[in-house]
Amino acid sequence: MPNNLPHNKESLFYLNVLDIPPNNPQNAGKNKIKLALQNRIKLLWRPSGIAPVDKKSLSQLNIKKKNNAISINNETANWITVTTIKAQNVKVNNESILLPPFSNNDITLKNNHASEYELTVVDDYGNNIHSKIAAR
Repeated sequence: MPNNLPHNKESLFYLNVLDIPPNNPQNAGKNKIKLALQNRIKLLWRPSGIAPVDKKSLSQLNIKKKNNAISINNETANWITVTTIKAQNVKVNNESILLPPFSNNDITLKNNHASEYELTVVDDYGNNIHSKIAAR
């Protein structure tokens, strides 16, 4: 890893892998199916001293209500993957959200009347962690 990475937060990299099967000259002119696979792997570098993503991390997420949106504030040094946001037991996001360390992310909502939101976050082991967070 480069020596100029920040030591107070995680750094995110993507590893893109493309697998294309080779051509076999013995199969020329024959029917065949070939599949090319592409994988995108999220790679996180965590400096020593930075805590893992766990249930405690959720206590460092804050939600502020705006007119037609909510703002999720990530006060952790971790990249946090939010898979589901629910308001009054109704899912309000269509796709996962990746929150950078020490950042805010605005999410537009059609009906922003809830006072509490349930977030589902992926921890370091791939487990889903659920927590209800009161909106300010």
